[in-house]
Amino acid sequence: MIVKRLFLVVAISLLSLSLSFSQNSDQLNEISHLCLPKSFPISNYTPHGYIDNPYHTMVHNRSGVIRSVPPLGFGYWLRSFKGGYGGGTRGYVNYLSFLQISVSIDNINFIESEDFKNNDVELCSEYHTKHMMSYDWRYNELNFSLKYFLSREHTLTCLIEIENSGSNEKEVLINATNIYGLWETRWWGSDGLTANYQEGIDASISKIWAYGDVFALVSDLKSVSHKATGSKKQWRNWIRSRDMLSNQGAIVKGSGPIYNLQSYRIILPPKSKKVGLIYLCRGKSENGALNELKIAQQEALINLNKQLEEDEKFWSNCPRLEGDWPNFWKHGWVYDWETLRMNIRQPVGIFHHPWDAMQIHSPRVVLGETALDMLTFQYADPELAKDVIYGIFADALMPNVPCAREDGSVNMIGADGSECGTAPMWGFPFHVIQSIFASTSDTLWVEKLYPYLKAYLEWWLENRTDKEGWLHCNNSWESGQDGSRRFLVKGVADPAEFVRTVDVEASMAEAMGIMKFFALVAGKTEDLQYWEKLADQRIKNTQSMFVNGWFRDFDGRSDQPIILKNFYDAIMLAPITCGVATKEQVEKIKPMFQYFVKHPRLLEWPPGVFAFTEAAWIADEQMTASGAITNITNRVYARIDKRSVLFEDKNQPFSYRIPGVACEYWPVANKPPGGENYGWGATVPALIIRNIIGFREAINVDGTAFYLAPAIPEQFITSGKNYSITNLHYREITVDVAYEIMDKRKIKITLDYKTESPKNMTIVDDAINTVIREESMKREGKISFEGMNGNRYLIRFD
Repeated sequence: MIVKRLFLVVAISLLSLSLSFSQNSDQLNEISHLCLPKSFPISNYTPHGYIDNPYHTMVHNRSGVIRSVPPLGFGYWLRSFKGGYGGGTRGYVNYLSFLQISVSIDNINFIESEDFKNNDVELCSEYHTKHMMSYDWRYNELNFSLKYFLSREHTLTCLIEIENSGSNEKEVLINATNIYGLWETRWWGSDGLTANYQEGIDASISKIWAYGDVFALVSDLKSVSHKATGSKKQWRNWIRSRDMLSNQGAIVKGSGPIYNLQSYRIILPPKSKKVGLIYLCRGKSENGALNELKIAQQEALINLNKQLEEDEKFWSNCPRLEGDWPNFWKHGWVYDWETLRMNIRQPVGIFHHPWDAMQIHSPRVVLGETALDMLTFQYADPELAKDVIYGIFADALMPNVPCAREDGSVNMIGADGSECGTAPMWGFPFHVIQSIFASTSDTLWVEKLYPYLKAYLEWWLENRTDKEGWLHCNNSWESGQDGSRRFLVKGVADPAEFVRTVDVEASMAEAMGIMKFFALVAGKTEDLQYWEKLADQRIKNTQSMFVNGWFRDFDGRSDQPIILKNFYDAIMLAPITCGVATKEQVEKIKPMFQYFVKHPRLLEWPPGVFAFTEAAWIADEQMTASGAITNITNRVYARIDKRSVLFEDKNQPFSYRIPGVACEYWPVANKPPGGENYGWGATVPALIIRNIIGFREAINVDGTAFYLAPAIPEQFITSGKNYSITNLHYREITVDVAYEIMDKRKIKITLDYKTESPKNMTIVDDAINTVIREESMKREGKISFEGMNGNRYLIRFD
């Protein structure tokens, strides 16, 4: 059920309000042209999700998150809820405040999700970005689209579009309700709720008495009735019976909620379309809410246009899956990118650069999470990814980049008082920075980063080595592996300095090798021998920690390897991930890649999956990695593309989790997957790009070159199927890649490329045989060749 993409020409008659709400005549009957971005992949997405509230922070401004309310609502979630993380959505004054739309057509009502099922109506969201989410459906020759967006911090707006495609006149009743209350904790003044109606401006006002936020529900549509109640049953009955009587409000003792309802009758002649705006405005007083309304009416469509322009800019550069990929993969792809977009916040407090919030409920900076998020985000917006990476180091409170919030408070303090950040193997930030540099060749960025990266590594050498010079983490938190058995302590924050950690040794070795290269890039040639000497020592340390076919931590108290029964963690593949294991060690560990695939619970957390897949690339196990990523994508994308809420507790109002957004981790079992709207849970696109498409940076290769290593999983191997991806960027090159299945091994590989300056192209296979050599200098071209699934091809432009 996809409505054809149209330019939305919206004729908006602004409210002519009395007194302070009077508008200039040139503002009345304003016509605003809204163009849905052509680059966004319109589809039938799940009707659940989030809208970005960029003003919400953990400390300075607990504004609340904007989350869907089935079947046709959105609202401010300013309290703890299922899927929330860290309690950052609960303010001193805490509540839920929703704008819920219900629709009545003849004798049919759409109030609850079951109403759509009972009337065989498919409800979906055709537009699903961080800025705007729509509810779309068709019924009885009527096409409905409710488009929600946050026009200002304190104004949630719904653009209603109804089109009559039939030859008869239609009457539709729109019911807009502010559902308000349900606080989690009491405060001085949380005695009850009250609602009233202001006739002069056709506004329904909801308040907490004696003290709390005030909401105003107003539309540019003239209401035909207005009433309020504390009874959900009565509210439903009003809508189902099309009760057009009004009352002057209601008083509710306790947390309610209160249901404050306005109804609007819309007559649609044949072949006509009607539109309108409904606003839910928040203020600290009634005057405050109405003043907010006045500004919102002037700015709503202007701000929406700006938001859609941002969507267009993003999606015109973001990679997209095309062709025969499963639809739920294409949908999950969009949810992941939009999750990442929501988690990148604007400068505030101590953060003078854009920063990665880790998750949106209780935002904070964490180096490990930022690294994985920006590894992914570089494929869509490398400039912003570089800004975020630079900012997390430049704005850090100390060289080790402690986990912190916008007010400068640190929030990962160990039991011994150590103010911790994350270790160099958590998210592999140096590995990520090397990848971004290879893809962008931005030497100025490396020059700026260099002193901060140096200070970070030297801090670890000074503060996290024992008397014999072995590296460790202060506690399991600092490692990122909260409570892991490998640290031999009970508490997540308990000191574990006696555990010599092989993954830290390996990641430091890799980081020092990268810094040797960056010293050349940044013109710090005096540091070359310094980094080489440090890297050599760490490589030796790492290689010496290989015991009985596996890399092991060592107990510094006894100088013995720590061997735990049936304990294998993908992060322990770090020596291979970082390229510091010997060839013999790699060969001995190779069987373990299949072990992890056969035990998928070991591949549930994004950092471990990243370590696994990067190690698989080094070990020439890319088809194994492809299979693992396919399994993860199948279970995760199927889950977040579901059409109903998840893990609902029907004994508690609005107690459920929602699909349409990435979550904290990727469990095999059908259980809550940690916090919703969590950044590194949205890094599946990078795993697909790197391990199934096989698009990777070419390290230590002169000139502009990248790898294509197709690894289409067996379940997708059907002759004639086409698996494509558009908008892959590498330095000045943009390329679309298509893989057409010929048989079980053979695929037709097509590259459609554009470059900023004329280039020759050369394609070389695994055996260093030239597959294609284009001698003519071109700015763009399209070439195809027969390749083998599982092989690597070096694509060079010069």
